[in-house]
Amino acid sequence: MKTVQAYIDSKQKEFANHRFFDVLRQLKSLEELRYFVPELTFWVMTFQDILRLNEERVTDPYLKKIARHHRLEDAGHERWFLHDRNYLSNKTSNDEDILWLFGKATRSMRDPAYAILAEVYRSDSEWLNIALLLVVESSGHVFFERVAEQVEKTGEERKLKYFSRSHLDAELSHALFDEEMERALYATPLPAKTRHDAMQLVDRCYDAFDRMFDGLVIACNRRLERTGQEVL
Repeated sequence: MKTVQAYIDSKQKEFANHRFFDVLRQLKSLEELRYFVPELTFWVMTFQDILRLNEERVTDPYLKKIARHHRLEDAGHERWFLHDRNYLSNKTSNDEDILWLFGKATRSMRDPAYAILAEVYRSDSEWLNIALLLVVESSGHVFFERVAEQVEKTGEERKLKYFSRSHLDAELSHALFDEEMERALYATPLPAKTRHDAMQLVDRCYDAFDRMFDGLVIACNRRLERTGQEVL
């Protein structure tokens, strides 16, 4: 499993160079930072189902403990997101939001989210379910670190929950829940086929994240155009 984690780390470094993070650095205020938030809604809510369904697929007691821990650690974070989304947009959710959420404009976010959700069911080894958790965790670390940095620059971090440094700290603390368990996890040798399948899973998931974040770039530029600002 250590080999799989090393591969995830390499893909994480590539993901950190996605163009979205260049765009993010140019968003200087909460008013501008909200440009990518609506499109994130579908992924944030779907992610909770991914964690739940993934745990249900795992039966090995040792691996299930890991899956359950990840689900519980992220439980309720969607409420943090909705708090920030409503604060940044100065409104609460309504029926128009639901129609928009499943409309053409958000396909670039929904389709990759469905692709990642499909990984829960396509695996023939519970180790792949754990690999899926490690992948989504690794991409989240990049995103939350970069976003927290930009939010801090606005001086208004305390007004937010999901996009705050405290959420990043919560994400980073996941790896500290049981050091002995983690050592055992990474020391476990995987069969060659499982290791190969896990790396293919990593590739598919990061391809989905790349497409998802391409959608965020489009969303940001669409809103910049509407306000007469320079497209990034």
